[in-house]
Amino acid sequence: MVKNQAGFHLIIIPIVVVAILAVFGLVFLKTMHPLFSFDPAKIPPITANPVQADKVFAVSQFRSGAGHDYSYGAWDGETCRSMKHYFNFGQNQVNNMPVRSTPSPGEANINIYAPFDGKISANQSEHTPIGTQIHIASAMNSAYYVKLFHIDLLSSLKVGSQVKSGQLVGTIGPKDGTDVAYEANYKFGKTIYLSIFDYMTPEAFAPYAQLGHKASDFVLSRAAADAKGYKCNGEQFVNSEQGQMANGSPAGYVSLRPNPYASQYPPGGR
Repeated sequence: MVKNQAGFHLIIIPIVVVAILAVFGLVFLKTMHPLFSFDPAKIPPITANPVQADKVFAVSQFRSGAGHDYSYGAWDGETCRSMKHYFNFGQNQVNNMPVRSTPSPGEANINIYAPFDGKISANQSEHTPIGTQIHIASAMNSAYYVKLFHIDLLSSLKVGSQVKSGQLVGTIGPKDGTDVAYEANYKFGKTIYLSIFDYMTPEAFAPYAQLGHKASDFVLSRAAADAKGYKCNGEQFVNSEQGQMANGSPAGYVSLRPNPYASQYPPGGR
């Protein structure tokens, strides 16, 4: 009898383990929708500016040293660089704490828009008290999604809401900045990091083109980022780009127009 029970356990335990792994695998596939092969030709285009373009005075470069390391689990091994974009820089602060800014007379909040047709797939708390982090998954392929950081989502929207390209989804204050990341879930829990500027349609990029810019102005190549030799300490850069350009923007940024709040907070990534 004891032998039979031991034999039963030897059979049933592996079956239970396999079943548990299968359940976790199915949950992962259902929630993450990972890519099992990556075809750059099938990346959903960015058909609308996620940040109100006429209120943007500076944008950080993809792969720059602005802000903090944003390369966790990159599918191709890139590390120690910011693989997203900061729109404007600094945050409104009171007593050295970030506080949502409010419009003065004659001002308005900065609008945040859906970058393509899709669905709000996540609404996560941030490490700062300003806003939440919104994920919008593409209707073309839900493995691809855009993250909008520190925004105030409209009360009419929630996780699961369908949105159209260019639809207003939230706001930030006039003195606030936001971050925008374009990512795709890849197999084995890896992440593909993309720049929205590499995949903007001509119509979406038009406000930047009218200022004399091309998409490559906003994207450092991998070789260029490697040559800068960034070193990381946890999330923070040890030797991130320092200094200030003549126009007042910090290193690692593309300046689009004068910073209207330059006298109220110093330049610097987050």
